Amino acid sequence: MKKLFYMIIEPLKSFANRNFSEKFSVIYHKNKWIAYMVSLLITVVILTLAYVIPNL
Repeated sequence: MKKLFYMIIEPLKSFANRNFSEKFSVIYHKNKWIAYMVSLLITVVILTLAYVIPNL
């Protein structure tokens, strides 16, 4: 169980160490259309999971 936990956490630590979140934040704030596209994509995925897949 501990090995599985470390396998999940270690890749996340590597993103945090490379200032990935800061770079993403700068790009995200410069281009507002990215926010709209990401929110649209998340909405489509949620609607697909909620309504389409259970009715198959």
